[in-house]
Amino acid sequence: MVLRKSIVTSLVVLCLFLTSCLEVARGISDWTQIEDIESIEGKTHYLGDDGIKLFLPTSFKRYSSIKYLALLDSLATDNHELEIERTRLKHMREMEGNHYIYFDDSVNATYTLNTVPFTPISRQDAKYLLGLIRQNHEQLSEFTDLDYSKITAKHNDNGKVQVFKAIFKIENKKLEQQAFQHAYFISSNNKTVLINLMAPFEVYFDPFIEKMIL
Repeated sequence: MVLRKSIVTSLVVLCLFLTSCLEVARGISDWTQIEDIESIEGKTHYLGDDGIKLFLPTSFKRYSSIKYLALLDSLATDNHELEIERTRLKHMREMEGNHYIYFDDSVNATYTLNTVPFTPISRQDAKYLLGLIRQNHEQLSEFTDLDYSKITAKHNDNGKVQVFKAIFKIENKKLEQQAFQHAYFISSNNKTVLINLMAPFEVYFDPFIEKMIL
């Protein structure tokens, strides 16, 4: 099935990002050291409106859009990048489906999830998505101090679950800051979600994704 244009646009929009909010982690949580699904500890969050169960590190707390924007206001040092993040959240709210925000203040990591119309994703769709994301990154780099580089991009389909995963390193060389974007597009059980994890470091988050129930 050809990937819907609206879904493509939505995932690309989720690549917008505020580096100044992720300037320095104040500590290292145990979840950043996870190596496999058997060793993880966390908390289940039930998204009743969508029948989805998330499994996240216990240090993540849910935020409303208003409270998250207030948090950004208290952390941001660059008004231009703050406006980029406001735009990202605006697009999240306007997407068809529901959106959820979680934040870990121990390491300044943000986890967002959007439910979207069910859209199976093929390997060809994944390649197309990656190309659009790269194009979007190039456009963002032209009017910001952000440089993007791909760490990995993978597509998996076991017949029941389809996952497109991509990790990008984002640098503000002028301010000597860096962060990592972990993006997941997951389709299963006639549901599709877009997940974005932003953190000041690269982390192996797959075990938490694997324990999620759609």
